[in-house]
Amino acid sequence: MHPPPRLSNPCACVVPVRISGALHMPRKEEPPRLVKLKNRENWYIRYRGKTTTTGWADRTEAEQCLINVINQLEAPASTATVSELLEKRLEDIRAKGRARAKNTPYYHKNLHEHFGKLLPEQITSSRVYAYWKKREHRPGGLRAELIELRTTLNYALKKGWIASVPEIDTPGKAPPREKWLTQEQAYQLLEAAGPQHLKVFILVAMSTAARKSAILQLTWDRVNLDRPHIDFQDPDREITGKRRTVVPISPLTANMLLEVKRSAQTPYVVEYNGKPLADIKKSFRQACLNAGLEPVSPHVLKHSVISWLAMAGHSIDSISDMTATTRETVTRVYRKWSPEYLSALAETLAPRADIVTMFTKQAN
Repeated sequence: MHPPPRLSNPCACVVPVRISGALHMPRKEEPPRLVKLKNRENWYIRYRGKTTTTGWADRTEAEQCLINVINQLEAPASTATVSELLEKRLEDIRAKGRARAKNTPYYHKNLHEHFGKLLPEQITSSRVYAYWKKREHRPGGLRAELIELRTTLNYALKKGWIASVPEIDTPGKAPPREKWLTQEQAYQLLEAAGPQHLKVFILVAMSTAARKSAILQLTWDRVNLDRPHIDFQDPDREITGKRRTVVPISPLTANMLLEVKRSAQTPYVVEYNGKPLADIKKSFRQACLNAGLEPVSPHVLKHSVISWLAMAGHSIDSISDMTATTRETVTRVYRKWSPEYLSALAETLAPRADIVTMFTKQAN
């Protein structure tokens, strides 16, 4: 580890400057950068008009020194509270354009209330246990929040802002929810859906098992109606653990989408009043009520389609590929809805014929 060279105070205030009677903001400050000075062997760091040696002639070593300097400038105070570290991590997630930036503030809300004023070293097992008791009515949220807390502290440790990460126990993963719709119920839902955009959403979900966000972000340039298939992978979207893939659609589905496309006002497949939709939860819930069904989330359609395919006897690998779902998840569905896929193994374990006869004699 290379200690960073001393630089001027990075927290100095930026104030407006008055020039010729007008008020101007100074130019945006440039970050520290490596420079090479004439007739000097070592690399230097230039920042705020000052040049400081790294002490290294090797470029790789000098770059590591620069990284240490930047981390030092970005670091919160050495007495940073958990709330301050959570905010620093959220800033980093947003700056990188991560998809999880949308949900992270929800996880942080309860963490701020319970741990926010503490220093990281003040997080004890008893305080974590108290948080468990406080949030035990939401086990899924509790697990996600504590994982986020631990991830934030590991992030601060990697940045060199804290010396160690306290032990934070998290509850085990909750068992999968069993909510699903039969195909008949899904058709009832489709018929009960009022507005056109909701019908289109449900049609695509029933035909592909795609996630809600993938459908709402789908544009017509990724829908091939001649060789019917849909490419759910947005080229402008960062690839994440939520898999998206190219899936075929039936000719009948393609014909229905062709009719939708003819009246489209935007590049988006699901649109409302000439605009794409950010969410569809409210109208989906109303459609469930209209169909006489218990309200479920749109994601239940994905669970349902996987169940239909499993009950129809399609292979685990083909369902995994078609629905962009991990093989582990599909296997879990198979065990519940189509245990017949293990029938060949059961035949291998079948008793000999003479054993069957023995039990028959005893029964008589």
